[in-house]
Amino acid sequence: MDRRNLTLLCTGDLHLGRHPTRIPSELDGQQFSPTAVWRETVEEAIRRRVDAVLVTGDVVDRENRYFEAYGAFEEGVLRLETEDIPLVAVAGNHDFDVLPRLIREIDSENVTLLGDGGRWEQWTLTGDDEPRLHVHGWSFPRAHVVTSPLEEYDLSAESAAPVLGVVHADLGSAGSQYGPVHPDELLEKPVDGWLLGHIHKPTVHNERDPFVFYPGSPQPLDPGERGVHGPWELQITPGGALTAAQVPLATVRYGRFEVDVSGAGDPKAVPSLVRAAVEERVRSGGELEALELVLARVRLTGRTTAHSALHRHRATIEDDHGFTVGTVPVRLDSIEVATRPAIDLEQRAGGDGPDAYLADLLLAIENGTVTDDYGPLVQEALRSVRTAQDSGAYRELRRQGRLDSSDETDAVSVLESQARLLLDTLIEQKEAST
Repeated sequence: MDRRNLTLLCTGDLHLGRHPTRIPSELDGQQFSPTAVWRETVEEAIRRRVDAVLVTGDVVDRENRYFEAYGAFEEGVLRLETEDIPLVAVAGNHDFDVLPRLIREIDSENVTLLGDGGRWEQWTLTGDDEPRLHVHGWSFPRAHVVTSPLEEYDLSAESAAPVLGVVHADLGSAGSQYGPVHPDELLEKPVDGWLLGHIHKPTVHNERDPFVFYPGSPQPLDPGERGVHGPWELQITPGGALTAAQVPLATVRYGRFEVDVSGAGDPKAVPSLVRAAVEERVRSGGELEALELVLARVRLTGRTTAHSALHRHRATIEDDHGFTVGTVPVRLDSIEVATRPAIDLEQRAGGDGPDAYLADLLLAIENGTVTDDYGPLVQEALRSVRTAQDSGAYRELRRQGRLDSSDETDAVSVLESQARLLLDTLIEQKEAST
């Protein structure tokens, strides 16, 4: 029996044919496409001499991107074939019909689609004429699946070789249209590890007995997919013990950074504070070798006398500020001013004027009593936020499913921001008139 560890490279949610959003217009958006990272993933598999490549669904973004995705995926399959590295994939909700057709047209014995039509299937990796790994897979039969794929799981391993399950599913989301799976279902099955697709954020849900994780998208596609991305290398012992390590091949990294600008009395002092904070976080957030761009969303916090000036100059800071970390360009995608005026709220609260009312409101927000003390105001703010999001300006975000329904937390956040800005303005007017 071969007692060597197995080495696999796993990725998912490639979405070939789609491109990352918010790329600055002066840069070539094509160079940041998932296609480029897919090609690098294939080369990484060859460099590491892996035993197989596993893909957890949504290889192709949508059918109308079929031709853009076809060439890149075929190229990767045939490149792996020259090195005798098999590729095993399942179809997701985006490519339930496209991926099977694409694989049929490539017509290579080196690529296997598991579970076509929503039927669980087994693929076995052999060595020295013995099974070394069983892979159990299930593919989406249609765009929406409202029942758990695990309900139909009926496979059992034919030998003592380790078993991996590969499925595109929505873990822990009862009522989902995308293959809802309860975590207990995965733990009950006779497998050593589950590789999941659908969620783009890399996440390890269970480290052993069995190992359960989402490799995430190898290239992030929008600001909601923050942090380090790339395929994962899996090491599997003959006894079925798994370890996983991410290979940071993504060329784009989205990040959200909070920068405390307390004590900055002039907006001109803020860019250097932003640069220092972002640079520290980027350097500590993972390897930079593959990165070609960092897109940063910055939230300015803290109490400062420059609170109102920062609101007025926000666009200037956002547009003019860019720098590099090592050789990696950093661009500011947006600046959110969430600073607080350098104001003693308790000293101003308790009076009858509008500034006292605003101070009372802000203290209630800070103390977590705003929904009790100002319930009608919070509800009115929530109605206003939802009315704005229902307008035509947000139509495209709604169509893409990238606009979450607002709740009371969002309404309170808007109230706080506007109340602080208004209070600061009232104080400035009072000071200017004296």
